[in-house]
This record gives sequence, C-alpha cells and structure tokens, in this order.
Amino acid sequence: MTPGPPLGAEMSAEVSRSLAAGTMSGFGLNTPDCRQAYDELTAQGVDFIQPPSDRPYGVEAIMRDNSGNWMVLVEKKDFTQADFDAPPS
Repeated sequence: MTPGPPLGAEMSAEVSRSLAAGTMSGFGLNTPDCRQAYDELTAQGVDFIQPPSDRPYGVEAIMRDNSGNWMVLVEKKDFTQADFDAPPS
C-alpha cells in the first residue's frame, strides 16, 4: 500500500508509520474486475462486509478473513486529487 488519496496527509502519515512498524492489519488486492471477483468469491463462501462500490479511485469490495483482518479488493482506475475534492453527485 502506498498511503495517499483518498487519505489526508495526517492519516497517510499514520498509515506509513503503521506499515513501517508492521502493525497494519489489512491489505488490498488488485483485480481487473472487482464485481466478477466478488461474485466468484461469494459463490465460494467468502463473506464480504461491503459489496463492490464505486469510488473515485476505482471499484472496491471489503471482506474479512477468519482472524478479523480486513482485505480490500480494488479494481483501479486513473484518478486525480480533484476526484476526491469534488462534492458527491
């Protein structure tokens, strides 16, 4: 993970410190098609706490493993800081 948008500067710094200390308990997985991966994993019994959702940086879905760690599936898209500064539509 490279801390940055949509995280603000303060949160990005905190995430960087957690990563450096080895105390970050979640991770992200890139996928070319988040909705397809969600359907396939759901069919195999994976429990998601958030279905695929559109975000300024792509499509993401969130699941937890059996130890409670968060895992995020992300289908990336190009974005700029302005995508995060714009009011929601």
